[in-house]
Amino acid sequence: MLIATNGESTERAYFNGLKQESWVRPRVVVVVQRGSPVDLVRGAGRRRQRDDFDEAWAVCDIDEYPTQPASVEAVASDVKLAWSNPCFEVWLLLHYDNCTRFVENAKKARDLLREHEPHWDKTALNFDRFRDRIEDALRRATQLDPPPKGNPSTAVGQIIAALR
Repeated sequence: MLIATNGESTERAYFNGLKQESWVRPRVVVVVQRGSPVDLVRGAGRRRQRDDFDEAWAVCDIDEYPTQPASVEAVASDVKLAWSNPCFEVWLLLHYDNCTRFVENAKKARDLLREHEPHWDKTALNFDRFRDRIEDALRRATQLDPPPKGNPSTAVGQIIAALR
């Protein structure tokens, strides 16, 4: 399974930690692809074909991007999308608590995460702080409106299901 993200630190560290878990079934390769969600999906599609991955995921933040172009490209490229609205930190927040109120932007998500992780630094994610809370995050994520329209929302739980 290929997991592509345009998050150079947080997402890469999380998925690299996750792939070490004993319950993860497929072999997982995590790559960073800079650019917009469309760029990410295209890059994941090219790598999927070139390296013969059975499955490819693009982990995308909504941020300020329109979602339709990446969604269309994902279908054309046979890449699954895991949107988070507004950002991946929503998934991390769900490890600690329900996150049901509107989250304005990535900075607000960071501030909310710091309520649980006071020294939070997106460039230094410690997967061990999240490992034992994955089931909580999965349960809480299913209670949110689906991405990409729901805010807050995340589809990262779909990747967790695929890894099992």
